[in-house]
Amino acid sequence: MRSYLIDSEQNEFIIDLTKTIKHSSELVEFEFSAIGENKIIDNKSVYIRKLAGNYYCSFNNKSWRKLARQHVPKKILNVNRVFDHYRGYKPSGLSSGASGDLLTQMPGKVVKINVKEGDTVKAGDCVLILEAMKMENEIKTSVEGTVKSIHVKEGDALDSGVLMIEIE
Repeated sequence: MRSYLIDSEQNEFIIDLTKTIKHSSELVEFEFSAIGENKIIDNKSVYIRKLAGNYYCSFNNKSWRKLARQHVPKKILNVNRVFDHYRGYKPSGLSSGASGDLLTQMPGKVVKINVKEGDTVKAGDCVLILEAMKMENEIKTSVEGTVKSIHVKEGDALDSGVLMIEIE
């Protein structure tokens, strides 16, 4: 699963969950990759253990820290920055295209198109389902407007950076 972290200055950090290993019913290992300029720039493993109803994490499987209970956050606070967190997709307007352009952020296959040309959409509407890394991802718009054109069809296999839908 890909996650996007974007700060107020539009700096973007991409994190991919690359592997999950279940060692026991109480211990799971997750491998993550940090992506920069379409290359893996760092790999890390984190171990999560459940003991007595609490969760603990470790980066070396030796020293452990207790985790606070939380749901998947929409914002992540770092020491001096706040990041918007998007799981599996990055809304249009945060990519390199125009604010109403929906570009693929990772290779995938178009499963379903929920709009047609001329439809009116609101910010947050799911306009397309894209299967990537064996997961179905909702592609949502971050702008309000009218669907100007659709450049893909269901079943298309797309590379990263392909213009799928234009909204004006």
